[in-house]
Amino acid sequence: MPKIDDQPEDPFENLVLDEDFVSSAEHKEASARSRMLASRWKKQPPQDTAWRAPVVPIKRRRKVRWQAPLFVLLAAGLIAVGLNAAKVHDWLYDKAPGTAAAQPSVAPPLTASPTAAPPTPYADQTPDLRHPFVGSPADKWPSGAAGIALPAAKPVGIFSTSTVAKDEQLVKDYLVAAFLDPKTLAGGYPQPALDLVANPSWAHKLVDHPAPGADGIMIVSRFDPKAAVPLDDVRVQGTVSLSGDGDNGLRVRTDFAFVYASHPVGGTEVERTIARRILTFRFYDPYRFQTGPSGTVWIENIDGFTGDQLCGFTQGYLIPYFQTADPSSTAAAGPAPSGSPIDPYDMSKLPDGRSKCSQDSRS
Repeated sequence: MPKIDDQPEDPFENLVLDEDFVSSAEHKEASARSRMLASRWKKQPPQDTAWRAPVVPIKRRRKVRWQAPLFVLLAAGLIAVGLNAAKVHDWLYDKAPGTAAAQPSVAPPLTASPTAAPPTPYADQTPDLRHPFVGSPADKWPSGAAGIALPAAKPVGIFSTSTVAKDEQLVKDYLVAAFLDPKTLAGGYPQPALDLVANPSWAHKLVDHPAPGADGIMIVSRFDPKAAVPLDDVRVQGTVSLSGDGDNGLRVRTDFAFVYASHPVGGTEVERTIARRILTFRFYDPYRFQTGPSGTVWIENIDGFTGDQLCGFTQGYLIPYFQTADPSSTAAAGPAPSGSPIDPYDMSKLPDGRSKCSQDSRS
């Protein structure tokens, strides 16, 4: 066929479709997903999705059982109770049986003489070394010097308010030294108390040379160290009152019950000893009478009794009647109390001098 100058050249003019051409031809068929997408995009072309946030895989949350935290709390609570067993025990003792509310821990000191005997809380409880006052009125009484409340000072006789206040404090200092000092209670010599007495020769004679009816048991409290070991805590309840002496002087009357707890030497039995001491201190008019040294007290009168104490002469010592005491010990050397029972906690009544060895209705 003649070639026309302006006709384009046919690219397939010299192409020979022989067997070699066919066998060397490459053919790649689209995958099934490609064909599926091509068919879908014919009807619905794809849209730009560049605005979408990247896909973040979601982590599976572990299933937490509710019992596990509960077991942890219970275990922690048991450990806390174990570490504070003593406090839990004390808390239970302070609760009245069958009630949820705790009783007041300490009663306030007296400001006036009581008019009746105090009640006995939970009398069936037995005292021990950790709870020596449980089951008695003293369990809620103030401890030590906190139970000695002084009345408001006022002018009396020749003395001004400030002088009366100083004299009141001297009286309290004597009561603390004579009836609360730990060394004296353990059987030591009561020198701190004797140093505060204006008539020391009289006081020293009572302590150094005790005799039946005239020993130092009423002016100082000491336990026989061969028989009893006093505990440190002493419960105190009583009153202090002021009055004139009729000669321009001052009288300070004190009426206190000191409740001691002790155990026998080598034993664990706990007994309480109630020492009621009624002492009158006199401060004389220095312009009319010869007085003692400054900073001392003159003991004018003594009264009182001792509950849960061996009968008879005890050489100026407090010796409780222990049920478990060795008969050969000093604690069992004297006779046991007998006679009609009296209430050693009843401070609404004056002591009966005829009941020197009566049984106590409670201890």
